[in-house]
Amino acid sequence: MSELFRRLRSLAVVLVLVAVGFYVISLNFRSPARMGAAQRIVVEMLGPLFGAVRSVSQTLDEVVRDYVWLRRLRSENEELRRQVNDLHNRLASYHEAFLENQRLRRLLDFKETLGTPSIVARIVLHDPTGWFRTVIVDKGAEDGVNPDMAVVNEEGVVGRVLDVSDHHARVLLVTDRESAVDALVQRNRVRGILSGKDEKSCLLRYVRGNFEVRTGDLVVTSGKDGVFPRGLRLGTVRQVIKDPVGLFQTVIVKPVADLNAVEEVLIFQTGRAPPPEWEEEEPLG
Repeated sequence: MSELFRRLRSLAVVLVLVAVGFYVISLNFRSPARMGAAQRIVVEMLGPLFGAVRSVSQTLDEVVRDYVWLRRLRSENEELRRQVNDLHNRLASYHEAFLENQRLRRLLDFKETLGTPSIVARIVLHDPTGWFRTVIVDKGAEDGVNPDMAVVNEEGVVGRVLDVSDHHARVLLVTDRESAVDALVQRNRVRGILSGKDEKSCLLRYVRGNFEVRTGDLVVTSGKDGVFPRGLRLGTVRQVIKDPVGLFQTVIVKPVADLNAVEEVLIFQTGRAPPPEWEEEEPLG
């Protein structure tokens, strides 16, 4: 308490001295021709104090100006940051539109080469459960989509329409275990049924053990299942496992279409034809 009192007393003394100094000096302004000894003494004594007060005042002015300038600079920086973020978002949106335009152009060019009536559709949902390899597209019955229509893109076969609603359709991908596509090895016409194995591969089933199938062989649709036209690319043979005892060999196929990256597809507007009877096509090799 005594320390606080001493500080207050010192401050009071300083204020009194300053007040007296201003008063004495003001007398000089009333009679500028005369400056008495007392005035000179006061000026000499309080001159440094006045200088310090003036210096503090100038420093405070500078601090206030700097503070105002920093606040304005911070506000301008925040506004510039918002503008930069907005430009980045617009750039990303424009780039996405550019990429989509490129994909659609490739798909439409592919559509022109087919000569088959088809609908362009966009994939809007992948099966969230993971139990089935299916996707939902944004075209349905009112757009002319029916079950068992072939679904492709410019790379190759994607799947077939499983069921439809008015404005959407569910597509069963070729990698689903329930999928079955009549297929053949393009090089030597060896036939089999392509079905899903896992997320990134398929199996070409019912290939007899005495038929030659090589790694790298291209597998295409045979056109004999009533769903897929002949000659569409399905995948390439990744591995061949021969069973010396069994009747059939195991042929693992990698789909040509990256089914996890497909965004737009073509749906062939052709009705399902009655499936032909199984005909053993004589292989060439």
